[in-house]
Amino acid sequence: MTQAQLLQHIKNHAMDLYGDRFRGLVLYGSVARGEAGEDSDLDLLCLLEGPVDIIRETLRLTGDLYALQLQYLEMPISVKAVDVADYERGAYPLVIEARKEGVLV
Repeated sequence: MTQAQLLQHIKNHAMDLYGDRFRGLVLYGSVARGEAGEDSDLDLLCLLEGPVDIIRETLRLTGDLYALQLQYLEMPISVKAVDVADYERGAYPLVIEARKEGVLV
């Protein structure tokens, strides 16, 4: 599976999981900057409409993607769910970083 196929698969999964709440998937970090190395992971933000229990939703996404991650051993997958409103206003450091260097998938 190519990286583009993997990202599309994750995006489709999030769309199925969240329906109308899903607003997008943002790739950020070393992969987005084109600086990925041997120890890099695939950093993603899943943007959701409305209040987000970050821990609960991140665990939900991570658990659901565990089997996929086992198949894609080239690079670990790190995905976090955030409220799209928090993303748009740069509510905390992780979101600020993702806004600066992120790419909408």
